[in-house]
Amino acid sequence: MRICLFSIVTYWHGVKGGMEIHGKILCEGLVKRGHEVIVISTIHPDGKNFEESNGIRLHYLDNTVFGSKREGWKTASLKKFLDLEQVKRFDIICSMSVIIPKELIRNKKKIPMIIISEGTGVMMLLSEIKQTFSHRNEFRKLLKPFLSFIYYYIFWELSLKRYNAIIVVSNEVAKSTLKWYFVDKRKVYTVYNGIETSLFFPDQSKRADVRRALVVTDDEKILLFFSFVTKQKGLHLLIKAMPDILEKNNVKLLVIGEGDYLAEAKQLVDQLGLDSYVVFTGYIPREEAPDYINASDVFVLPTIRQEGMPFSLLEAMACGKPVIASKIGGIPSVIDDGINGFLILPGNISKLIERTNSLLNNKDLADRLADNARQKVIQNFSQEKMIEETIKVFKL
Repeated sequence: MRICLFSIVTYWHGVKGGMEIHGKILCEGLVKRGHEVIVISTIHPDGKNFEESNGIRLHYLDNTVFGSKREGWKTASLKKFLDLEQVKRFDIICSMSVIIPKELIRNKKKIPMIIISEGTGVMMLLSEIKQTFSHRNEFRKLLKPFLSFIYYYIFWELSLKRYNAIIVVSNEVAKSTLKWYFVDKRKVYTVYNGIETSLFFPDQSKRADVRRALVVTDDEKILLFFSFVTKQKGLHLLIKAMPDILEKNNVKLLVIGEGDYLAEAKQLVDQLGLDSYVVFTGYIPREEAPDYINASDVFVLPTIRQEGMPFSLLEAMACGKPVIASKIGGIPSVIDDGINGFLILPGNISKLIERTNSLLNNKDLADRLADNARQKVIQNFSQEKMIEETIKVFKL
């Protein structure tokens, strides 16, 4: 198949979020299986117009704004597609989120159009509301995300019903899509995110080196928070839980990632007198991520965001780590509470403390959950399974 993929941000822009990782794994997998993949995206920060990576051809559009489907995206992306279409006809048009110009959706060539959805606008708006309650922000700050939601819902997301198929990454995204977007349920297919289980696996070979570099002693344990550091990811909850966790454990919190909440998180650590117990590493390349995950003892994601399917959670489970995560969004599609991890209600600090203490103080329990976590990912969330199930939808 000759596949055109639209994505306003890609892994090759230098952005390593869930959608970008998903796109990279999928595109590389499609090429390895003999398919032709051409990506259309927004302007590259380095000024590139074109590059080829592992057989994937990427076109970055001038007269667009990086990461935005406003300010020229519709015109530039449509023109680039038509130019490429004249060279050779596409068999499939695929979109990472709702960004295909309506002029193309209404095309008469009847090329199948498929969207891959990590989450809906409704889910994101609900996350903003939960964040406001959690941080006690002024409610007037909801005006901007609400107006943004209205714009994208009316001018972009309502076009979902025109797509031939909608691939969603979790059951929660499927429910939201069916409830709010007037989509025929026969068009919706759940294909879970998948990761490279050959890259993310239990490996103790570099554990000592990483812990030494982080100034962690042999008798200390590590709680790991590995994510974009935004208000919605719940890092503030974990930091607030640390004093109680420290009463019963010799432990440090390792925070990996960057984001707009990082400065506030560091201030909170300082206010609580936790400077000696919290380590901020900043950004870590994904290729090094398995070493840091394997150096940790428990992975924690206390998010209050309506997650689609967090890659960091899958990566930690693939590395055989016991995990604690919020019962929200697509996370319950991954974690069976008490079997391969623990689920807590979003914002419940007391339960977060209880579950963390139980894992830090019960090695048999932690090992059992960790082993089951690894098996769950291998069986249901491998990159091979994700790619093959996506191809099945393409061929319908």
